[in-house]
Amino acid sequence: MERLEHCEIEMLEKKQLDFYWELKNDPEIARLFWGNMLRVFPKRELEKEIEKRLEDKGVRKLYPYIVKDKAGRRLAYVEIKRQFWEEPGLSAQLTVVPRRPSYLRRKAVSEGVDFALGKCFSYLHLHTVWAAPLEYNTDYIDFLKGKGFQQQGIARGCTQMDGVFYGRAVMDLIDREWMASRPRPSLDHGRPRP
Repeated sequence: MERLEHCEIEMLEKKQLDFYWELKNDPEIARLFWGNMLRVFPKRELEKEIEKRLEDKGVRKLYPYIVKDKAGRRLAYVEIKRQFWEEPGLSAQLTVVPRRPSYLRRKAVSEGVDFALGKCFSYLHLHTVWAAPLEYNTDYIDFLKGKGFQQQGIARGCTQMDGVFYGRAVMDLIDREWMASRPRPSLDHGRPRP
């Protein structure tokens, strides 16, 4: 567990299964962040998914975190998903799913995402981090812009809900932009600022 000024970061494990299940199955959260309102995820399926992640050997593809406030309340799920082809790539997808949409405005969630970006650029030495929020989730898009992400366009017709196709915003952040504007070197996993 990492303890920061406004939050605590835990790796997603089976003990947080209820929280992860709640985020996967909440209709409002699913519509805004996952883009899948029709499917109900059984707890056992999610438990197997977490077990598989914990058993993966070699270079990790997924870094799932739970962001908690100082009182221990779980506020958000933050995921770094590395891209692999023949070998580990230099990019990753960032996903942020707050327990409530308004939690994107909390300092603890912001600090948790800064921690994840520090992990991507300083620890994993990635070149690009990208995100693909649903085009109508403007609060999430604005949150990512506040972290330095730039919107490159809209990928049309990516997600279908209730017979309607929705696009996803294509957003990215490259390492040199993050280095120039990172909020606090203390989130860089103890590495000194160059």
